[in-house]
Amino acid sequence: MSDLEADLRADALLHGGRDPEVVELELRGREGDDAAIIRLAEEHGFIIHKPLPPVREITVADTSRIRGDRVRLAVIADTHFGSKYQQVTLLRQFLLYARKRKVNEVLHLGDTGDGPFKRHHNPQEVWLHTFPAMVEYASSEEAIPEIGVPYFFIDGNHDDWWSDDGGPVFGEAVCARRDDFHYLGSPSALRRYGDVVVELFHPNEGGAYALSYKLQKHIEQMSPEDKPNIHLAGNYHKACHLPAYRNVEGFLVPAYMSRSHWMKGKSLGSVVGGIILEFGICTDGLTPSLNIEWIIERIPLVNDWPGR
Repeated sequence: MSDLEADLRADALLHGGRDPEVVELELRGREGDDAAIIRLAEEHGFIIHKPLPPVREITVADTSRIRGDRVRLAVIADTHFGSKYQQVTLLRQFLLYARKRKVNEVLHLGDTGDGPFKRHHNPQEVWLHTFPAMVEYASSEEAIPEIGVPYFFIDGNHDDWWSDDGGPVFGEAVCARRDDFHYLGSPSALRRYGDVVVELFHPNEGGAYALSYKLQKHIEQMSPEDKPNIHLAGNYHKACHLPAYRNVEGFLVPAYMSRSHWMKGKSLGSVVGGIILEFGICTDGLTPSLNIEWIIERIPLVNDWPGR
């Protein structure tokens, strides 16, 4: 019995809908056909809906583990696990380097997996095809090594394609498999380090000719109560720092995916790499002081996936 069928039967019992035995009989004739179950339920007066994403709340970092008044973060995005263009070897090298640099946390800005290939019509470009296989690999030590600090994830548009089609939430499923993984939501989240608020963001849109343009527009549209000190955006596969724009430090974060065949056809590039970001956590209302270390891989690897 699917969860949907169980919920409908419970609703029939609890809310005085049609005779639950009648509903039971009719549901049995459509075992496993969720679309038919939904149609039947609506014919009987039930309201079927998928809950909206939760209102984003600021999560607060445990600064008691931080020595001094500065925090150091590793920031990655767009790993696209399951794509034949993933750069897992370079990603692992970056994360092991981040451990040597004694980062306090790792932030992942979404598109952890490549998503269901049926949504972007590229079965020849992926080596993982199902939700369970992609979740298992994305949560494995082979993909993301344990380095002694917590990882924090948001979902990107490729991750959201699973739930957009009525399926489970990709990031939640990945993070449920590792104690050092923590899911913050989609497509954005706010995280506080002392006085400094950092926004993790994964827009669902194309880039612009001028690298800073999208950062400028995002920051300009921020409401005062939601404005972070640091804005980190994935999705574009680009590297850019827009300093002190409207008192926000804006970043486009590179990907750990090389330029795919699809991207070549769209005249799109993909910058491979990550960021080590260090800043003061006591700002007295001012933009935090920053140290930025770009780790850019000039030559991506070819066929960095199992079974090639």
